[in-house]
Amino acid sequence: MYLVHLVVSRPGDALLPAEIKQMLEATAPDVLEHVSVHLQSRPDPVIGLFLRVASLNEAESTAEQIWVRAAAACPQLAEWCLRRAEAPLMHYELD
Repeated sequence: MYLVHLVVSRPGDALLPAEIKQMLEATAPDVLEHVSVHLQSRPDPVIGLFLRVASLNEAESTAEQIWVRAAAACPQLAEWCLRRAEAPLMHYELD
């Protein structure tokens, strides 16, 4: 399973629709396990997608496809711009 962050930019001071999770789930393939929305992220909102796929490349491309499908199906997302679809890098220190 992979976590991919979608970083989206807003048009003006628009807010993501309250039902963004449902919009993404409705257009996603069965590999989507969970959606987590982080509206407080700055400068742009971040949407976390947990995906059951075989590779990191597949996870990132699937996440981008999910966004594209949702934006095409939901007029509320039409003006939003996908900035990045990538797995977050975690810093890990050994003691």
